[in-house]
Amino acid sequence: MIEAYIDGIPWSSLGIGIKRRDIPPLPETRDYTVQIAGRDGEVDFGSEYSPRIITHECVLMANDPTLDYQAKVREIARVFDAKRGDRTITYSDLPGKRYRARYAGTLSIEKIIFDGMFQLPLKMHNPFPESDQENLEELVLTQSPQTLTIESDGDLSASPIFVLTNIGSNTINGFQIKNEYKLE
Repeated sequence: MIEAYIDGIPWSSLGIGIKRRDIPPLPETRDYTVQIAGRDGEVDFGSEYSPRIITHECVLMANDPTLDYQAKVREIARVFDAKRGDRTITYSDLPGKRYRARYAGTLSIEKIIFDGMFQLPLKMHNPFPESDQENLEELVLTQSPQTLTIESDGDLSASPIFVLTNIGSNTINGFQIKNEYKLE
């Protein structure tokens, strides 16, 4: 069974077992088009991605059908409360990926004796997961001007993060960074 974590808390400690999880390979798109009278088709102004919804088909496992069951329902409501904002979701079968999401939808639990069956939808406003992996490259610039080429191994273009540290005693003036994308 897949183990999921919300801010490091295992879902199994809340009594949740994941039967099935659906993470779409790509989020839905929002297309920007205009139909012009007297012209066939439409004018395409491009598209962008919508938020991504991750759905979980879950089972709530309790030790008894009354007190423990109700305590677990209350704990699930507390932990997944949307008012707490985006939370970090990780999965045991997807190491190195973090999903920033929050509960969105409805949470009705169908009680079956000791257990409950429910759907848990989580919405990622930024539809792409973050990575645990950091490619660190330490470079010392010794001449000016100097050009550095840094390539990303990721699937999608992303804005890099540069951390600059002056290890000398001189003040650096006129420092400039250009972020250019290689076109194929």
